[in-house]
Amino acid sequence: MVTSPSILIVDDNPTGRQILNGLLVDQNYSIDFATNGVEALQKISSSKPDLVLLDVMMPDMDGFEVCQHLKANNDWQHIPIILVTALDGKEDLAHGLNVGADDFISKPVNGLELRARIRSMLRIKQQYDALKRQKSELKTSLHLNQKFSHVFAQHLETLEIVHNTSIQLMNNLNMDSVLDLVSQAVLDLVPEAKGCVMHLLSDDDQQLLPVVYSSETTSKIVYPDLGIEEIIHQAIQEGHTLIVPDVDCNKCHKLNQIPEIRSLLVTPLFEGNKAVGTLSIYRSDPVPFEADYQYVLSIIGTQAAVAISRAKLLRAKELANEKEKWAIRNIFQRYVSPAVVDQVVEDRNNLALGGQRQEVTILFADIRGFTTFSEDRDPEQLIDVLNSYLALAVKAILAEEGTLDKFMGDAVMAIFNAPLAQSDHAIRAVRAALTMQQAIDQYNREHAVGQALSFGIGLHRGQAVVGNIGTAQQMNYTAIGDTINLAKRLQEYAAGGDILLSQAIYQPLQNQIEVEALGHLTVKGRRTPVNSYKLLGLATS
Repeated sequence: MVTSPSILIVDDNPTGRQILNGLLVDQNYSIDFATNGVEALQKISSSKPDLVLLDVMMPDMDGFEVCQHLKANNDWQHIPIILVTALDGKEDLAHGLNVGADDFISKPVNGLELRARIRSMLRIKQQYDALKRQKSELKTSLHLNQKFSHVFAQHLETLEIVHNTSIQLMNNLNMDSVLDLVSQAVLDLVPEAKGCVMHLLSDDDQQLLPVVYSSETTSKIVYPDLGIEEIIHQAIQEGHTLIVPDVDCNKCHKLNQIPEIRSLLVTPLFEGNKAVGTLSIYRSDPVPFEADYQYVLSIIGTQAAVAISRAKLLRAKELANEKEKWAIRNIFQRYVSPAVVDQVVEDRNNLALGGQRQEVTILFADIRGFTTFSEDRDPEQLIDVLNSYLALAVKAILAEEGTLDKFMGDAVMAIFNAPLAQSDHAIRAVRAALTMQQAIDQYNREHAVGQALSFGIGLHRGQAVVGNIGTAQQMNYTAIGDTINLAKRLQEYAAGGDILLSQAIYQPLQNQIEVEALGHLTVKGRRTPVNSYKLLGLATS
């Protein structure tokens, strides 16, 4: 009677256990549950499940510690463990593998991926059990007849190589290292093999990428085409190992790029139902490989498929992470200082792309008298002067790690406290405004531009919606709301060289700044007057 594979789900969260059970309820598995690490070890000891789905984040004894205990026990260490985790860092993943986890799956759990990984792990477990039974049978046979001792020794060596290779593959996430380990194991297991070939399917176009390992030189060579690709496709399509006694006589054979390839043994690599590629060994003479090597190659191939898929997954995550970093850097390098860009890229949890309501300080600055100044000057001269003045404003803003929002003709808008939080964002904006006016005064003294120009500046603090606004094709990081409108109105009232503050700016900074109270201003778009102050400088005490 065939019994259903048994799975132990370990999760302290009832919802987590219910979700995993729901994803497996129709899969003909025998499901049991444990609510903590201690209970899990007790149930593993008594029932020895075929596989453990182990949540990482648990109180008292977390998943890493449970995994370490399980793998330290000789009776349990062969039981596959799949870590179920919300952790996404490479270090956490490496730690899980270091303590003995065989695979991992990220939350929220995808049912299709979960079932595929379970099937893959159970296949390895079944093969391990089969090898273990075979080892037991060989031991019995050895007692009955000493003539089988040599055969037993060979199988024992095979088991040892397969076991060690499995451990190394499960602890390795680098594609080159995985391929090296697989090739070395195969060539150790099959002394007759002249070399080993791995054809990997690319994820994008499903093209075969052959890598050849020579047993004589232990070198690795990548070929665009070996001339045996039709045989490789046949093995993948049929889904089983192919024995080709002589490729020169095979109707699928084209011009052979490596003359040493005559006899060929090919096994397809599958991760679940997805083809990963093939694993092949070859001889230089037209003599078929022994049938036993099919089994050996199949076991190594199963392990290789899992390891290759995991290495691809990790590489895909690394590339996605780098792409996200590049996209964020590309967006924000136009708005903020390089130091802020680096912080945003390295700590993206502080950044919410899209709209987010939060407190900000807004700075508006407009060049006073620029319209009159431009009446009798060439456009080229106007652009040079405008750029010089705006550059001074931008330098002052970025020096306080403000975010440059936009230029509006001869005006500039800046945001403080976004995208990264700044507990002192109001005083940063005040310092930026003062620095801006001082820089312009110095510029006017050092450059004869005729009529001296200056900035009228308005500052206000309040709630706004901040984020990337626009479309996928054109996106700008900006702030929207009444806070922006009031800062703009204060700037419109400010004379050249003046900095006007709202009550929201003055109130928390009154001990840090010197001001002249202007009283109530009636501004456009507001029914009630606005209390305002003229900034004179920072407090001297």
